[in-house]
Amino acid sequence: MILILLGAPGSGKGTQAQVLCKKYTIPQISTGDMLRAAKKAGTLDPKYLAIMDAGGLVPDEAVIGLIDRRIDESDAAPGFLLDGFPRTVPQAEALGQLLANRNRKIDRVIQLDVPRAMIEERTIYRRTDKRSGQIYHLKYNPPPSDAELDHRADDQPEAVNKRLDAYEAMTAALLPYYEKMGLLRRVEGVGKPEEVTQRVFAALDIQAAK
Repeated sequence: MILILLGAPGSGKGTQAQVLCKKYTIPQISTGDMLRAAKKAGTLDPKYLAIMDAGGLVPDEAVIGLIDRRIDESDAAPGFLLDGFPRTVPQAEALGQLLANRNRKIDRVIQLDVPRAMIEERTIYRRTDKRSGQIYHLKYNPPPSDAELDHRADDQPEAVNKRLDAYEAMTAALLPYYEKMGLLRRVEGVGKPEEVTQRVFAALDIQAAK
């Protein structure tokens, strides 16, 4: 099973990725995690390191190179789930060629659809207790009165809207690309996590998913 899981920041993608990886015994491959790990290990090309430190996007060639090496590891032999990649059509084309060279192919691309207003509410009202690390939501899961709350920088309204704008711009052409290939399944991401999970499983209507 080779899956791509797409969804805007705050769509619940991380929760569903964990469930899918556990069910199918496949690794979750996050390009962001791989870049950070390569940076920490000192194996990232200095020119890419400078781009990361400046807050820029690392070129596709570097990310594809990381994926190329990662999917050759033994735990990825039964398949894997890609989280955060691809985000553009050129990245999708490069990934398709990478897999074709190994006689492998993508089984499904799942897009979690959540209204933008709901994502904004989910993230902007999120707070973290500085002492325990516990995450609360001011509306749906209020913190205790003695909690020392931190409002993360990337949960601030301006940052949230910037991330959503970037996601929508990057995936505008990607979703039609996979739809034309017959791989895309759009899943409603609103509801309890277990309800969304059942919709995701229903969308995996292929032999490998049984």
